[in-house]
Formats: sequence, C-alpha cells, structure tokens
Amino acid sequence: MRIKLFGRCPAAVLIGLVTAGIVTGVCFMFFGNSGKSNIGKSVTDIEFISLRLSGMRMTEEFEIKADGDKAELSYYIFSYANGQEEKVLKKRTECDTAELIDLLNSFDFVRWNGFNGKHPAGVLDGTMFSLRATLNGGQILKSDGSENFPKHFREFRQWLYEAFRDIEETEVS
Repeated sequence: MRIKLFGRCPAAVLIGLVTAGIVTGVCFMFFGNSGKSNIGKSVTDIEFISLRLSGMRMTEEFEIKADGDKAELSYYIFSYANGQEEKVLKKRTECDTAELIDLLNSFDFVRWNGFNGKHPAGVLDGTMFSLRATLNGGQILKSDGSENFPKHFREFRQWLYEAFRDIEETEVS
C-alpha cells in the first residue's frame, strides 16, 4: 500500500493499491485536521460568528447572527459559581449586514481560517481567543490563539467593543 499526498489540499490522501499492474485509487478529503475549508477569498454572506475571549479574570463572548439585511450583535460575560459556568447577556445591538461584510473583508477575515496562534515564549499572561464562524453558504471558519492573533484581529476586536460602547446593559430577569 502506498500513501501519497496530492493536489493543493494538504488533507487529500491518495491510497494506491497495486495489484497485477492495476492501480486503484481512493481519495479521502477531510478538512478537520488542517482547519481549512472552501470558504473562498472573501466574505459574501454571514450566518453566525462567535468570538470568545478569556484571560485571568474574565471571559467574554461576542455573537453575531445575520438575518437578511440586519445582523444582531450580542455581548456576553461568563460568571462562575459553585463550579458552574453561566453565560450572561450584557448588551445587544444590530448593524447592517452589508456593512459588516465590507468590514470583515477589510480585515481579510477569511484568511484567519485555520490560524492557531501559539502562546509566545516568555509571555506569562495574556488573552486567549476562539473564533468560529459560519459564512459563505455554510462554510465553517475556525481560528484560535493565545496572545497571538491573526492580522487585523485587534482592529476587529476594537470594532466590537466600540459597537457596544454606548449601549445600555440588558436587564436580565
């Protein structure tokens, strides 16, 4: 049995079985290992984005759910009591989906897919992030890191903070 990588996809594997001069091939495509999928070169539509940030004293999460020409943005913090994690909605607002898509494209958002930012040597503290998005017809984008971020990540995070800056906290009943 011979195993050979082929094509431009690092996760594509050709298994060739040579029997009496006849070659049979089976191609297995699995994208889970590389974190890559066929997202495309730019964001064309958005279903859902989740960005979770955590540090020594706080965990927060931003969620974006697009519905037609509007996208709902939610800001959560996590509280911990009695060994349980509770996700608490703090603020909610909305924005124009087309403007959000333009913004994401200005940050080269799709290029973040598969990013895994290892914690830099010598850094004792920092922020960890986990990003998951469903966009471009159901394609999944995954990215994570620890005090190591993709290009334009800080600008995106700042835009999220600014989107909620003047919004009153949501009353939880």
